[in-house]
Amino acid sequence: MENIHSIIIIKKDDKFLNYYDNRWKMYLFPSFEGNDINKIKDYYQTDNVNILFDKVHKKYSVPNKKIKTYHHYFYEVNKKVDGEYFTLEELLTLPNVEKYNSDIITFIEEYYANLNNEKKH
Repeated sequence: MENIHSIIIIKKDDKFLNYYDNRWKMYLFPSFEGNDINKIKDYYQTDNVNILFDKVHKKYSVPNKKIKTYHHYFYEVNKKVDGEYFTLEELLTLPNVEKYNSDIITFIEEYYANLNNEKKH
């Protein structure tokens, strides 16, 4: 069974919006359970939402103490949102982020690296 989540990417220059999650004691990208673009549009009150890519992968679930299959959909929301913004490199230096969320950061980093390579050609 896949655990489906939508990861929200909101950029300001080369930085990404994150919020501090008290449960995980770390910064995370905004997200929603499931994959419903209309829910994202409603939440951010904008139609300027685009799916960038999706990724299926296995990951150890700390709360469940077992390997689970995750299906993450990555959406870009083009809207100014107040909050804390970090580069991907900065995120990896923050407590717990590399340990628990480096996979998500790597997926995002790879996407933008590939996008930049395509623009060069």
